[in-house]
Amino acid sequence: MKTFEDYQEDYDGLCFKDNEAFLKDATAVCYIPENAVGLDDCFTYLDLRSEVEEWKKENEDYFIEHQTNVDAVLTNMFQCLSWEFPSTFLQQLDY
Repeated sequence: MKTFEDYQEDYDGLCFKDNEAFLKDATAVCYIPENAVGLDDCFTYLDLRSEVEEWKKENEDYFIEHQTNVDAVLTNMFQCLSWEFPSTFLQQLDY
């Protein structure tokens, strides 16, 4: 199992994104925000999906208004994440 330090070597402390992991291995780390400080700040597909599902509970109107679903928001979020935590990205959608 990779340690946080292993990931840091792979991405030099900048944002880490692994499209292959996102698409093919729901339990592999696919995203690490720039300001991550440990493995608790690393996200798998399942973690990202959970973030979107939780956000949806309080923002159902967004999904109705934009005629979208969890999968579409999740995919868009992953593609757009460039440094921030997923929760920050989702909060910005509501503005």
